[in-house]
Amino acid sequence: MTNLKRAGLIAAVVLLSGPARADDEIRGEMIRLGYIENVSVGKLGLEMKGKLDTGADTSSVHVHNVKVYKRSDKDNWVRFRLIGKNGRTIRYDQNVIRFVQIKTKTGGLIRRPVIHLPLCIGGKWGLAEINLADRGDFDYDILLGREFLANRVLVDSGQTFIAEEECGSANDD
Repeated sequence: MTNLKRAGLIAAVVLLSGPARADDEIRGEMIRLGYIENVSVGKLGLEMKGKLDTGADTSSVHVHNVKVYKRSDKDNWVRFRLIGKNGRTIRYDQNVIRFVQIKTKTGGLIRRPVIHLPLCIGGKWGLAEINLADRGDFDYDILLGREFLANRVLVDSGQTFIAEEECGSANDD
């Protein structure tokens, strides 16, 4: 590869990876992962099979029994259940940080709650902004978008399940 091409490739990676954020942890060195990997979700580390999607801005997770409610006059909260790939279920009550409008394949819009949720992939924990979705018609229960992947993960689209580090729970020392 010529020096000019190499410089162009490096510039493209820097521009596409987006600005660094210091809101969840110091990211350190990026890791290389496949486009399908196991993801630990939440502080208890519920394992789900996930797709790393560099074409998506945000992340989304498949949830069951979603109920949005008010805990005070102005705070929206959401109660839902996550089911891991081994059938383990965890129930959550979380504050909603915002709602998003997602375009459907048929051209309509769906309103989804967005929460903060700790995620780990390839041994790297981070706080994700994640929308709660019905992904029952999809192959993967969780989709990780660029907001979470940026400055953490290089996605090798020709590989699957290549993570060398495991996650455990967020409470492990």
